[in-house]
Formats: sequence, C-alpha cells, structure tokens
Amino acid sequence: MYSIVETGGFQYRAEVGKTIKVPCVADAAVGSILELKSVLLFADGESISVGTPVLETASVKVEVLSHDKADKVLIVKKKRRTRYERRRGHRQGYTEVLVTEIKYGKSLAKVEPQVAVRQRARIASLAKLKEQGKPITRKEKIAADIAAGKEPHPVRKKKFLKKAAKEG
Repeated sequence: MYSIVETGGFQYRAEVGKTIKVPCVADAAVGSILELKSVLLFADGESISVGTPVLETASVKVEVLSHDKADKVLIVKKKRRTRYERRRGHRQGYTEVLVTEIKYGKSLAKVEPQVAVRQRARIASLAKLKEQGKPITRKEKIAADIAAGKEPHPVRKKKFLKKAAKEG
C-alpha cells in the first residue's frame, strides 16, 4: 500500500515505515506528528484511486525525525578570456520524516512500532556522529588500538627506511 503526496511543491511516494526527505518544514518540532492532506494517488495491491486533483478522504500521517542540510552543491560561473570566475556553494535544508499511517476511506495502514524505534535510533546515532564533528586522526586511531589490546599496523615509513638501509 502506498500513496503519492505533495508537500513543498514536490511529489513523493509514501509507504508505511519508509523515511522521506522533504523540503524544510520550519514550524515542525522533532518528534511531532504532521498530517499531509494533499494526497494525489492511493494504491493498495488491488485498486488505484487517483484524485482530481486530490483525494478528499485520504491522509498521510508522518513523524518528524530530524532537520538537516543536504550535501553541498557547487555553482560555478565562468566567462572565458575575461578572468571572470565565481564559485559558490549551497546546502539545501530538508526535514526527514517517517510515514506512520496511510488512510483512505476505510483502508488504514499503520507502521509497526519496531520499525519506528529502529528509525529513531538510526537518526540518534547519526546525530552523535555529527556532534563529534571531526574525523579521527591516525595517531588517535593507533592509541585506541593499543588501549584495546590490538597490535597497531606498521607504518610504511619504517618499512621504507629498512629497505633503504639494506640497499645502502
């Protein structure tokens, strides 16, 4: 069972238990439930209902998981032979939502609680990684390996020096 919903000027395929990245919904707090009324199409395995333009009795409930920014898109302007070149970056904001319920007439599909918990845990772990900010350095990685009792990998530089000593 799925439906096509419109939000933020874009259309998305909503399936129960799946996450969707929609344009930023500023007034929605993380954990809040939103109801999307602009359902354009509803399909359960047997029949398809298409709205003109929307289905009046259909709705999709989503839970806001997180607000974030997408990857950077570079915009380059260049005019040849005039020494003109401009580079600019842009990161579009988005809201990640979990589809929790699809309803049309008497048909109703709800997400399993286990799926919702798993998606919330995924978002929480990604947030922790983001808080760390910087990647771990080689020195910190070696120190962590020694603390864990693992033998660190040999450094290439020493290997090179040994070869140079044998030759010379």
